[in-house]
Amino acid sequence: MDALTLIAPIARDNGGVLTRSQVLATGVSARVLSELVSTGSVARIARGVYAVGDPLPEPRRIANGWYAVISYQSAVAWHGVDLPTPLTQIHVTVPRHRGRYAEAVAGVRLHRADLARTDVEFRNGALVTTPLRTCLDIARHAPIDQAVAIIDAFIRQRHFTDAEFAAVARGAKGPGRLRIQTVAGLVDPLSGSVLESLTRVLLWREGLPIPVTQLSLKSSATGWVGFVDFAWPQLRAVLECDGYAYHSSREYFRRDRRRWTAITAAGWRLAVVTWFDVTQDPAYVVTAVRRLLDLGAEANTNVTRAAS
Repeated sequence: MDALTLIAPIARDNGGVLTRSQVLATGVSARVLSELVSTGSVARIARGVYAVGDPLPEPRRIANGWYAVISYQSAVAWHGVDLPTPLTQIHVTVPRHRGRYAEAVAGVRLHRADLARTDVEFRNGALVTTPLRTCLDIARHAPIDQAVAIIDAFIRQRHFTDAEFAAVARGAKGPGRLRIQTVAGLVDPLSGSVLESLTRVLLWREGLPIPVTQLSLKSSATGWVGFVDFAWPQLRAVLECDGYAYHSSREYFRRDRRRWTAITAAGWRLAVVTWFDVTQDPAYVVTAVRRLLDLGAEANTNVTRAAS
């Protein structure tokens, strides 16, 4: 039985995601898991957490056989960077002048572009677009929420800084230039996961107030000190992203619940959204956040009236 067949049922039972420990418990080795991630058949969406897709061709074989460069979302996976979703096809790029291949190869998407030498590097046995070139392509063509999540992940994994991406975005030319700059304006180097990035773009898209990310809180009541995903300090409101409520680690599960209790004990209102909420029911997330902010504003108004 192949690795994807072993792990896919576990992911289905857990809202489409599973942990590294769950993968290893099936007998799938860490090496095989890494290979699945590099093809994009499995997307790492946070440290030790994965989403599972369908089997894909091996990118190195396609790129070397076609004298092509691994690019777009396939380059993201090849660089070992978190993806919002598993890939549905392998992406490779060839020069514009190259004669046509039989492009009906199942699972392969062929792009054409004249890449500069500085746009390409050799990695793990194949040519691949550099992190910055990959992110420019993603920002130009991918959905904005996915583009922001991918670029946040490149920054989180220290391939480049937000200032470096902003600089290349300002210098971008041609179709999609304004889109690239929009994406650059939404990038946040403090983003802790794909889920946080997707949530932040959802709030922006719906016109909700921009939160402070990774705000440090201290509870005088409990002594708890920590960071929260999103906060609106003036409203004493916090939004936490819990993408993996099924955690196999009871300690992790217990720690998060105690943490949330400490936040409310410190006098902050709290809402929690999950991976399923953000990716499958965004209307619920928007409603929950609006209610959270309305309650905070109402409380501020009551305090002001009482003081006067």
